Amino acid sequence: MLFKALRVRMVEKEILQAEVARRAGMAESTLSSRMQGRQPFTAWQIESIADVLQIPPEEWHHYFFDRAPGNKKAG
Repeated sequence: MLFKALRVRMVEKEILQAEVARRAGMAESTLSSRMQGRQPFTAWQIESIADVLQIPPEEWHHYFFDRAPGNKKAG
C-alpha cells in the first residue's frame, strides 16, 4: 500500500483524507491521486500536509518518500 504511514497518521489524528486536503488547501481529488501514486507530491503539498498532520520536517521522509522493494535508493 502506497503511503501507508501517511494513512496511519490520518487515523491517529482522527482526520479524514477529505479534511486533510481541505486544510492543506488542495482538492480532495489531488490528494487522492498523489496517495494512489498517480502523480508525485510537490514540495508545497508535502509541507502543507505535514503541517495539517503535525509531522515534523525530520520525519517527512518516513511519510512521503517510499523505499519499497524495486525503488532505487539515492546514493
